[in-house]
Amino acid sequence: MSRCCPGRRRVLLTVFVCATWLGARLDAQRTPASASAVAESIKCWWHTDKDAVLIGEQFALTLTCGVAENSRTKVTADAKQFEPTALALAPFEVLSGTPHEDIQDPPWRYFQREYRVRLLGENFFGQDVDIPALKISYGLRSATTGEADGRDQAIVLPALPMRVHSLVSKNTTNIRDGSTETFGDIETRLSQARSTLAAAGVFFAFAVVLLGLSARKMVGRYMERAPTKRRPLPAAAVLRGCLEGFGLLKSDVAREGWTDELVGRALALLRIAGAVALGRRVAQTTVDRDVEGRTGQLKVRKRILSRKRTLVSAPTTAGAIARQLANGTAPAPRLRMALDEIRESLLVFNAAHYRRNGQLDISALDTALARGETALRRIRFTTRWPVRTADALVKSVARRGAAV
Repeated sequence: MSRCCPGRRRVLLTVFVCATWLGARLDAQRTPASASAVAESIKCWWHTDKDAVLIGEQFALTLTCGVAENSRTKVTADAKQFEPTALALAPFEVLSGTPHEDIQDPPWRYFQREYRVRLLGENFFGQDVDIPALKISYGLRSATTGEADGRDQAIVLPALPMRVHSLVSKNTTNIRDGSTETFGDIETRLSQARSTLAAAGVFFAFAVVLLGLSARKMVGRYMERAPTKRRPLPAAAVLRGCLEGFGLLKSDVAREGWTDELVGRALALLRIAGAVALGRRVAQTTVDRDVEGRTGQLKVRKRILSRKRTLVSAPTTAGAIARQLANGTAPAPRLRMALDEIRESLLVFNAAHYRRNGQLDISALDTALARGETALRRIRFTTRWPVRTADALVKSVARRGAAV
């Protein structure tokens, strides 16, 4: 047994060495693919807002990185290495740094840091000074458990040449105009847009409230407004109504004969015609078409299709007409004749209306009715505008002649 042990040991040692060699070969074959996958998980670049600076002049240095994030793994980079105090860019001096809000663009997440940098020194005039290469460390973590997936990795940003007191550094290639906007500019515009949208919403709400209040006030005024004053009927319309009333009265007298009610109607018509002839105002009340007037009132329509009617009445007496004719203000001859006829008709109908016995003088009433209708037609004729104009001219000429 003791003789065979050394042989077994040599066999086991040979197997172990072969297994180790094969494992190393397999790791060597996997390494390029893994490194390629890692390199595709993060990408970084930086740029400056100026290609040439003066000694001591401040300029912006922006670092932008995009890291891959998916449902299985995500790339994480320690934020402390991007602090202005941790950034070593000698001979450039980092004055300050500003982080911006990350932007999600699946499967990538972009973050950006903006630094204020300057160069101090007496030996850099007219030279190309490189912003030194920057090493960025990162790691892969599981998206579900958050545990590290392998050891930390690193990428190196190449040096960025800067020309001191010149337009472009001599090592610059692929010169082109690029965007100088940063994430900070995007955040500023987004904030301004949100503020403007909020202000517009507030102003729109105020406009809606004011519109509602205006509509409510308008509706309230319409519902609670006081009844508007209606224009009184002109003299021509009142006289037209009187003539229509005379026509109806004559028809009723021919059919029924004279009664106390018909005598009252004739008396009301003559009083209204006398008031118009004297130039006095008559009482007018606007009512619905179906409303009946009281004794002494005449219902006159204003328009053919109107649902409203006007109740007209006047307290004119024969004595008032006589006093008007005797006061020295002589009216036109035609009008004076009409007033005299109305006065006589009023005397007849007054005597019939307030009689003490029950007998009516039919012939006297018929004669007074015909005389009153004739007088009414004369009065209506004098109210027409050609006649009014001619009378006004005659009076004007007479006044001027009297003045001369």
